[in-house]
Amino acid sequence: MADQTQEDDQLGLEGESPLEASFAQATKFLERNTAQFKQEQLLQFYGLYKQATVGPCNTPKPAIYSMAARAKWYAWDKVGKLETGAAMKEYVRLLDQLAPSWCERGSSSSPTDNATEPAWVSVSRPKRLSECSLPEGASKTLADRIKEEDLEGVQVMLGNGGEPATINRLDHEGLAAIHWAADRGNVDILATLLSVDGIDINLRDADGQTALHYASSCGNVECLQLLLRHGADRTIRDEEGETCLDVAYNQVIKACLA
Repeated sequence: MADQTQEDDQLGLEGESPLEASFAQATKFLERNTAQFKQEQLLQFYGLYKQATVGPCNTPKPAIYSMAARAKWYAWDKVGKLETGAAMKEYVRLLDQLAPSWCERGSSSSPTDNATEPAWVSVSRPKRLSECSLPEGASKTLADRIKEEDLEGVQVMLGNGGEPATINRLDHEGLAAIHWAADRGNVDILATLLSVDGIDINLRDADGQTALHYASSCGNVECLQLLLRHGADRTIRDEEGETCLDVAYNQVIKACLA
């Protein structure tokens, strides 16, 4: 993001909170090390960054032919109504998960030798418990396990007999377990969910999108192919009237859906 450096400087003003300081340091680290992250991970960071610095998505969805802009828009829009502080925490938590030693290197890290910075990126787990973990004693939901890419935890929860009954229930963000798995791109977790009796592979989220929409718009090819093998309906349209092909992240995704 071309405007992030200036906004980072604002976050560095005297009087910032510990969370704001951690967030600013995290964004600077990512700005200098984009090459070590996958494109879908950078999109996650982008969405969280925009949520933390601007708030909920407040711009019109870009035209279909503006693929990169649409991918960024979806990444931001998916964050929903997450509050500023929570978005900062999630941003730092995600960086902790994907690059656990980032804080040791800090924002002074030099760019990687082969780093190429996408035009939309200048910034989007084990977690820093003091900032990002659940409160002590709080139980994690199935969605929490999926977000953490905790396959074993997901398998345990699904084996307890409690979660399968509610596996098609939308959470407070308007998504169900199958949407989170497709969004995160974890094909093993998605396969585990699809093995559960009664799961609705074509379940729509609060915006009318299916898991196939998520896999398509996020560029998660393996998840997309798995959903198609299980008979996911590629003709379903969301509330904007768009199919999974309409929101496809790139030509690879489009080829899978052709």
